[in-house]
Amino acid sequence: MKKLILLIFLTVLSANAMASMTVTFQNSYGNTGGGEFIAIPSGFGFTPASLGESPNGGFETFCVEMDEYVFFNYAFSVDINDAAVKGGVGGQDPAGSNSDPLDERTAYLYERFITGNLTGYDYTPGPNRVDSANALQHVIWFIEGEESMAWVDGDSSLMDDFYQGALTNANGIGNVRIMNVYATFGCKRVNLQDQLVMITPIPAPGAILLGSIGVGLVGWLRRRRVL
Repeated sequence: MKKLILLIFLTVLSANAMASMTVTFQNSYGNTGGGEFIAIPSGFGFTPASLGESPNGGFETFCVEMDEYVFFNYAFSVDINDAAVKGGVGGQDPAGSNSDPLDERTAYLYERFITGNLTGYDYTPGPNRVDSANALQHVIWFIEGEESMAWVDGDSSLMDDFYQGALTNANGIGNVRIMNVYATFGCKRVNLQDQLVMITPIPAPGAILLGSIGVGLVGWLRRRRVL
């Protein structure tokens, strides 16, 4: 019985460790007040997709909402969701909640960006990358209902190219999700920011540990029944 209690205790500890996700932000390309940002994750149950440019395990991300703010070099708590829980300026769920579901067009653009395959995006460090980041951020904000169209529809600008590509090719949100970033002051949760992340199916060490404990627990129970 003592072994069973110990196994359950270790399982709970492992689950708690996995549940504690944080992210620290650093500034990157773009000067719209939005992305690109570098997000440095900790405690995630998966490895976020990245361009592989950050030496500290960070990944590139963009803002989903326009009137939400964050500051750099602070470890914020994170929930992973398919909606911006605070809701931002526009695009809230018509059912009446304050959440803003992730649009499949945004998911398409981010998936293409983070895999290095967004047509027209200049990934070379320099002013052209700043322009690309600005263009993509404005398109995301427009799609998510945060601002009016910052280009003329059909003008063949970089923003229009991104948008037309999303209109043509978007098909569900795939593995793209929203990071609901927040801080806790006392017992109060303060929602601060919603940014994009793409899940990759690589288990984190905590997930491996939890799975191993579960297998061990099942095996021990089977042995007890045999005896």
